[in-house]
Amino acid sequence: MTITITAFERSPDGGKGLARDTRVRWALEEVGQPYQVRLVSFAEMKAPDHLAIHPFGQIPTYEEGSLSLFETGSIVFHLAEQHAGLLPKDRDARARDHVDVCRT
Repeated sequence: MTITITAFERSPDGGKGLARDTRVRWALEEVGQPYQVRLVSFAEMKAPDHLAIHPFGQIPTYEEGSLSLFETGSIVFHLAEQHAGLLPKDRDARARDHVDVCRT
């Protein structure tokens, strides 16, 4: 199934801090998973179609078949469950990585 993520069509700060899709792209690139990007404007983020996927009207979103996710951390954790190597095998190290993913 094709993975589609959303990203800003244009970022007022040049992507510094607002482009949270970068973390999702990075995870997908690390595991070699192909994906498509749907660019959305700020107006489109508040449209009913986008709000149906992300109730806060933000990015990123992740769609794969019938699965729709939002929030960077939940998307990255989903990818880590599907692909070995994104999180450490050691329980304590994995817990520390959870902190890093959730605070960013």
